[in-house]
Amino acid sequence: MKFGGTVLGGGLLAGCAGGGSDATTTTSDAVSTTETDTEEATATPDTETSDGSYSVSMAPVGEVEFDAVPERALTYYPVSADAAVAFGHGDAITGIGYDKELFGNTVDYYYDALDGVEFEWEELGRVTPASNPNALDRELFYELDSDVHFLDPCLLRSPSFDWTEDEVASIAADVGPWFGNYYSRTNADPPEPCRDRYEHYTLWEYLGHIAAVFREEERYRAFRSLRDDLVARIRADLPPASERPSLAVVADTGGTFWPYDFTGDGYLWAHLRPFGMQNAFAATDAQTGSDGSYDYEAMVETAPDVVLRYWGTALGDSFRSNREEVLSNPLADEVPAFRDGRYYPSGNGMQGPIMNLFQLEMTAKQLFPERFGAWPGYGDGESYPEIPEAERLFDRERVTDIVAGEF
Repeated sequence: MKFGGTVLGGGLLAGCAGGGSDATTTTSDAVSTTETDTEEATATPDTETSDGSYSVSMAPVGEVEFDAVPERALTYYPVSADAAVAFGHGDAITGIGYDKELFGNTVDYYYDALDGVEFEWEELGRVTPASNPNALDRELFYELDSDVHFLDPCLLRSPSFDWTEDEVASIAADVGPWFGNYYSRTNADPPEPCRDRYEHYTLWEYLGHIAAVFREEERYRAFRSLRDDLVARIRADLPPASERPSLAVVADTGGTFWPYDFTGDGYLWAHLRPFGMQNAFAATDAQTGSDGSYDYEAMVETAPDVVLRYWGTALGDSFRSNREEVLSNPLADEVPAFRDGRYYPSGNGMQGPIMNLFQLEMTAKQLFPERFGAWPGYGDGESYPEIPEAERLFDRERVTDIVAGEF
């Protein structure tokens, strides 16, 4: 197959250097339930020729040309891996980014609840060396020989990876084009030279572009409809803002809690934004450590009603033991969330269509059990817990049908 990419208004990421701010730990006020993620992405190729080739445009990569639907795809983050599976192209995945078990658990946690939907990650390639997950091995891109790389080239040119312009361009020319938009995860600024052609997308706009690469417009629309119905159902039954619990989203180790600002922009919080929750850390004067973290005493002062452990769903026994440690602390009774046992695992914001559905349902039950049914607990930590059919917020069979192309 032959694939190519250009960037409108210049060469392939010419001069794109430097890094952008991507902080998630500020503490702004509560977010409105007015979800900005309602724009309808077309999920259709921009142009198509008589020979079947087509092109898809997205910032910052510009117009990317395809002679045929990609049969081999590198999905660096779960958002693109989940999208490939959801749109019926899971078999095209050649490789992923970081630690394979952590990546696999992030996605498999939800797929275990769906008949016939699988993510066979064990034998996939990995472009980050096991000895250094913050580096990329360029030779592995050649070995995987992917038709498309779902990874933002602006991220490659940032200090995070520090690739040269020629290194970015050579992979696109010799192997396959780049197709990604990393900085929409928090609507952060990309490296300075990328900013004049960068756009931020909502989660479902971004997914629409990925669907267009696979030419899966109908599958995209079916998933989008399922998601919109779920969000409408949730919003219709939310209590007034004044009656919603205060929420803290954290990462934690050994009694040290690092806060996330889930009220910020970007698709990282697409599973939390529809609930219009108040960030508990925004209303506290508790002192933080030099690294912005909170100790247990500061959590007592912050007094969140619910605490969600970001990415806790992929941690298995590690989260279970951590939760026991947190809830057994002598100060636990002074933190409402810990006193009431409302310390839950949450999902990963780099979510595709299937993950987004499950993470919306999970969050609804964790925050408002009296309205959406109780969260049944972490279970064995290996898979999404069994929820009685009458208490499910979306149709599992509908999801499997869409993945199978039966809709």
